[in-house]
Amino acid sequence: MSSYFSQIGNRIRHPYKLFLLVTIWFFVSCEKEFAPARLTEEIVIPYSIVSVVQNSSASEAIIEIKLPSNQTAGFKIELLSKSGSVISLKEGGNEAADRFDLMTFSTTQLIAGELYTVRLCYEDEQKNKITTSRYFTARQSANWKKLPHAPIVTGDFTGAALLSPLFNSQRVVYRYQDDSHWDILRFDGKWTSTESTLPVPRHNAIAFPLGQAGGRELVFVGFGYISDEKIPGKRAYLNDFWWLPSISYVGQYAGVILPSFTGLDRDLKIFLTFDKAFMLKEDFTGAMESIEVTWDRKDCKPLPEKTGKIAAFTIGEKGYVVNQLGGQSVHFYAYDSAKDQWEKKADFPGVVRTQGAGFSAKGKGYFGLGIDNDGNGLRDLWEYDPVGDTWVFHSEYPGAGNRYLISFSDKTKAYLGWGYETRPVNGSPARQQIGCTDFWEFNP
Repeated sequence: MSSYFSQIGNRIRHPYKLFLLVTIWFFVSCEKEFAPARLTEEIVIPYSIVSVVQNSSASEAIIEIKLPSNQTAGFKIELLSKSGSVISLKEGGNEAADRFDLMTFSTTQLIAGELYTVRLCYEDEQKNKITTSRYFTARQSANWKKLPHAPIVTGDFTGAALLSPLFNSQRVVYRYQDDSHWDILRFDGKWTSTESTLPVPRHNAIAFPLGQAGGRELVFVGFGYISDEKIPGKRAYLNDFWWLPSISYVGQYAGVILPSFTGLDRDLKIFLTFDKAFMLKEDFTGAMESIEVTWDRKDCKPLPEKTGKIAAFTIGEKGYVVNQLGGQSVHFYAYDSAKDQWEKKADFPGVVRTQGAGFSAKGKGYFGLGIDNDGNGLRDLWEYDPVGDTWVFHSEYPGAGNRYLISFSDKTKAYLGWGYETRPVNGSPARQQIGCTDFWEFNP
């Protein structure tokens, strides 16, 4: 260990003392607002529309379908114009993944700017006839590149994502697998998976790297909640926070940070500067706390309004917060860490939503997806220019998910995917929640 770690060694304790540090807070929560736990019954892979990609031109589209392994004949897919006429699809290749298959279909008969519907019909395990649809507008978008699907079929389809600026942009996700194990997924062009028990697995953990002079970088992980099937609708929030010497130690080592945090009774969202993380509670007063790379903590000036669901990202050394309060316009704020000062920015102009995703790349911010006030899933993505304080529509997310996506950002690109799709079932007021495994590179 370096001299730096020797100086802070008196603040850490061995992980086996975690149980002394955990404070549990219970509160009633709407069950639909958090990702489901690991399945205990036989795994069922639902048929689903994974993506609609239009990289080449607005007249062309490649549609990807996900289906149970070796069941390529149990469904029907149609592409419909706005008038309802059927457009022919050409079947492409088959790809076998982990316990599911992927099929592609293509067309070159689209008209730019027109609205189209992909309709998927199949029979589920209980012999129910399911029909689900996805809508898209024909427009070229060459900013999206399909990457390999994650090899996951149980547990959470989301996680605490890390990208290390100092260590060759390594990308790692802590993914809740079950009450005893994390699934540590690393991405270097393909996904590799290992198991870990440190820290104690939980839902909605946060993780982030912080750098410091001398080329060092610490990784922090923790918080989140556990759930109990015996107490439906309840969450037990954890106040433990852990550190690692670098991203290379994810899944191998974790030391507890003392003193422990208090009052953690809801989900947290963060934005980062080089050596500080700023943490806001969702559905709260707007109070904000910062932690430095030395893990010194202090209260910061609160957001000027109470928080709803938050999306946050950093451009330069400023943090940006998209505040999604149910039924209200989506507000947008910038935080100057040097001045400890908030500034109201242009409101997000898209459809009012909650649980949207935000990230940054090439000096601009991006926000979109989520669900609207009626519970419909959204895939529109908007670009924010901090120079002009302006929003413009950018593109439609080509992938499946619209809630709880993971995302990574470096200076030039972003990576996002997984999450859950809120999808309609034709002829029914119900909406299904489908775990997603697709993953994308975004190059604006």
